[in-house]
Amino acid sequence: MFEFLFKYPRDDYARSELIYTGDWPPWLLALLIIAALAGISWFLYRRRDFARPPQMLVVWVLQLAMLAVVIWLLQQPTLSTEQLRAGENVVAFVLDNSESMAYGESESRLQQAMRSLSATLADDSSLELSVQHYELADRARLVSSFLESEASGTGTSIAASLTDVLREARFSPLAAIVLSSDGADTTGGLSFSDLAEIAGFGVPVHTIAVGRESIPEDIELTDVMLPNRALPGSTITARVSIRHDAAASTRLKVYNGDDLLESLPVDLQPDTKNTTVWVNIKLADAGHHHIRFSVDGIPGEQELRNNSRSTLVEVADQKYRVLYFEGEPRWEYKFMRRALNDDEDLQIASLLRVSPNKFYRQGIESPEQLEKGFPTTRDELFAYDALIIGSVEAASLTDEQQAIIHDFVSERGGSLLMLAGPNGLGNGGWGQSRIADVLPVRLPPSTTDSFFRKKAAVVLTPQGADDRMLWLADTADANRVAWNKLPEVADYQVTGNLKPAAVTLLQVMTDIGQLPLLITQQFGRGHSYILASGGTWRWQMSMPVEDQSHETFWRQLLRALVAHAPSRVSLAASGDGGSTGVSLRAEFRDDAFRPIDDIGVTAIVTHQDGDSWSIDLLPSVDEPGVFQADVSPTASGNWYFEAVAERNGEPIEVARASIHYESGQAEYFNFRRDSRALQRLSEATGGRYLEPDELDALPDLLRYSSSGLTETNHRAIWDAPAVFLLLLLLKGGEWLLRRRWSTI
Repeated sequence: MFEFLFKYPRDDYARSELIYTGDWPPWLLALLIIAALAGISWFLYRRRDFARPPQMLVVWVLQLAMLAVVIWLLQQPTLSTEQLRAGENVVAFVLDNSESMAYGESESRLQQAMRSLSATLADDSSLELSVQHYELADRARLVSSFLESEASGTGTSIAASLTDVLREARFSPLAAIVLSSDGADTTGGLSFSDLAEIAGFGVPVHTIAVGRESIPEDIELTDVMLPNRALPGSTITARVSIRHDAAASTRLKVYNGDDLLESLPVDLQPDTKNTTVWVNIKLADAGHHHIRFSVDGIPGEQELRNNSRSTLVEVADQKYRVLYFEGEPRWEYKFMRRALNDDEDLQIASLLRVSPNKFYRQGIESPEQLEKGFPTTRDELFAYDALIIGSVEAASLTDEQQAIIHDFVSERGGSLLMLAGPNGLGNGGWGQSRIADVLPVRLPPSTTDSFFRKKAAVVLTPQGADDRMLWLADTADANRVAWNKLPEVADYQVTGNLKPAAVTLLQVMTDIGQLPLLITQQFGRGHSYILASGGTWRWQMSMPVEDQSHETFWRQLLRALVAHAPSRVSLAASGDGGSTGVSLRAEFRDDAFRPIDDIGVTAIVTHQDGDSWSIDLLPSVDEPGVFQADVSPTASGNWYFEAVAERNGEPIEVARASIHYESGQAEYFNFRRDSRALQRLSEATGGRYLEPDELDALPDLLRYSSSGLTETNHRAIWDAPAVFLLLLLLKGGEWLLRRRWSTI
């Protein structure tokens, strides 16, 4: 209907500019307007005795409107449209042939994509455009046609592939790119910088989406998060994420090598797209452990390769060092040390003040260790992974020592645990010390006695119940029961207001209500904790001899403290079954944990079968002491990395890491259609996002592309039927009104 009334389709008006081609002089048009306005007004004025003023006004407006239309027609309105010059432009048809395009029901996504592009190519004769064919996977590849295309690409990088096409065609009149894809990208998707680079070429990218955004018959093990290092005998917790588009039931299985560790039923609820499962894994022996997670397939599931993921966990046989500074002999000191005596992975060096300037040392490695009391240099304190401060006044340490503690947490990344006591926390003036910023609470002033020798029951907070550090049993329900059975602590201390980032893990029931007992927060590279009681020893004294709750609590708490502390030199390898490579990140610091920059770093990459090569790690622009590189493994299996730092050709430091890698699996993860990515690409480049049933719009999109070699087409619209219909309505309406009012 629109085209019938206005001669041309609505889209032609949207993409065109309205111009006037009439050669009437402006002064003549102005003279005609004045004359016509004067004539109409004079004529109606003479008829004032035959009609009322409102009637005269209506007739005057209608006659002026008709006059305006006539004058507009005299200027000859014309649509000016930029369109491609026939036979002189190129359009690039890009087909995604990555392995995710093989998925489908009656036909694969690749077949859908080829059909959509073929439908457009059928109109090529009318478009008069030269066509170039490209296949897209990890990079773009120019092909003669799509007849032999197969879904064989083991990775997808839309940004890199389109950049290849645009750079190759930068000297040719490229009018547009037509991409048919599912939008799945194994490089992490299109970033803002990627979109900006592609849009900078000025070529519109029209995207045709294929595949389904929701696949109810498929479940996917999207992510597994667990530590890549652990202590011997530790229980680590893995967070497993399962993606699903419908309700279903499955079973999660966890293997250590060929040994089945866990088999858990999992119900996938219909009101969520992701289900998270927590699994505890006990690792006893030192060495590398290949941990594999898998979920059973559901009825109708076609793709099972995304139902499993593997990772490598190194159980390090090493000692972690903890410094415990206590201001007075007390039960808590005795029973804590006793609880940790049998832990071969933790070395607790304690400094117990028995009189002013006199200390009793335990757990030291040499007579020189802590010989002069609390460490006075960064190197000495930074050699420890965690620091515990008990019932001791802040004034017992110098400002320099307090500053070193501050840096121990913020720069070294160590953990600080403050214990309650008559001379601890607020009573000890720590709220006004140099480390007050490090603590997770704002301690009360030392003038207020905040320590109470009263028994109080301990309860888990919801956050504490989720923290595996506080698990005294194998299940969540059993853990709550175990905590409820614990005796009351012997004392507690008021800690003051929590800081915004603080988290309360344990609370204590007092006669003034619930108070925080175990609080933590991250500060800089490290963590700080407060245990607002010096009376957990009652958990040992008041429980049966065989009960291990007190030992378990302190061992897990201390292990969590040292686990957070980074090493002076470290190497991290990231990548799994959903990635196309491995990213290496090495960090080197000196004994005072200051970044080392004047070095060169080389990584030796070794496969479990013995294949090996080396690669240079480049220094990070943003992070001093950090060196990075990307590695493309050539096979599946365990990969071992050794980063060697050299100065003047001599090795000075070595860091090691390992990972389990599954080659060629990236395309089977996150393979649901990513419509949003395709839409963002089209919007950024001035193109259009199309569903398969919207392909009729594509020929005009190409014909009127803003890129390439164009010419201007002028089309008159003064003779459109709508214009003459408007004139007829205006004059006919005036005639009918005047006849009704008997003013003719």
